[in-house]
Amino acid sequence: MAALNFDTAMNNMRSIIRGEAVGSPRLLIITIIALCCWVGVSFINNQVNTSNMTLSNQENRYRTLTGLAAEYSELAPLRATNKDNNKSGNVDVPAVFAQISEEMQLGTRVNRIAPDGRNQSVEINRLYADELADLERKLAAAGVFFKSAEVRALPAGYERLFTISAIIGPLN
Repeated sequence: MAALNFDTAMNNMRSIIRGEAVGSPRLLIITIIALCCWVGVSFINNQVNTSNMTLSNQENRYRTLTGLAAEYSELAPLRATNKDNNKSGNVDVPAVFAQISEEMQLGTRVNRIAPDGRNQSVEINRLYADELADLERKLAAAGVFFKSAEVRALPAGYERLFTISAIIGPLN
């Protein structure tokens, strides 16, 4: 067995790096190409992992939204009974909204109340989730429903505050 001589190994490596050994330029080029391939594969793998995580997050959001839509559609019988209670459809929407907003102490958080045909266009800022749900429940009990709404969520510490722009009116 021959002992490995450190000085000889270092001299051989120096001659390869300098290009003095036979075939050393090829070895250097192959090493550079292999290094570039390794970096490229690592980059692509990182991009694939990031895309998979994003896709997973989007799937979770979709499942949450479909669950919320299913829960909302289950509330339809409740709305049908409220429609039967208010058969005439002569609900005074501005008065109902004013009474409920006063009862809930919304005060200055109500930015806009404007007539929109038989309906009312309203904008309310800084509502907590339970306040928004309570508002919808109280309006529905009085025969006033959200015809359309745009809800924006804003972070507020550990909770979220909602800003809602909606058109409210009688069911029919």
